[in-house]
Amino acid sequence: MVLATLLYIKNPQGGYLLLERLNEPNKGLLSPPGGKVHVHEAESPFQCAVREANEECGISSTEKDWTLRGIITEKNYPKIGDIMLFLFDYRHAIESLPPSFEEGKFTFINEKDILSSNIPETDKLYIWDFVLKNNGRFFSVHIDCDKSPFECTIEAE
Repeated sequence: MVLATLLYIKNPQGGYLLLERLNEPNKGLLSPPGGKVHVHEAESPFQCAVREANEECGISSTEKDWTLRGIITEKNYPKIGDIMLFLFDYRHAIESLPPSFEEGKFTFINEKDILSSNIPETDKLYIWDFVLKNNGRFFSVHIDCDKSPFECTIEAE
């Protein structure tokens, strides 16, 4: 199983920072920044959030700058396999877009436009619904990507 983070970062107007990905997974789609936890180094999900925010967005932060919003497990996610995602909210707004880099180009998307944006299917069906409507409460969701349509089980809310 792959362990990874997704980082939910906003600008002062409430727009979410999304990356138009140039590589798989989700090539050509908009996703929050983030990346794989370095399990071989015993990196924690919080440490991964700090590292990925710095590497991808140029954000210098500490573990205290991040709030764990939720955990998503996806069985047999296309082109990855089984994955566990730790979703983090950044506690500070950022003013400007980070520069483009080898993984893609950043944009801010207003909250009301997220679901009509070019985002991955499981994000559209499940993940953003929890991020946008859960009022900051922790959630845990399991998505079975082998089922058609995808099957979602809410494990905690």
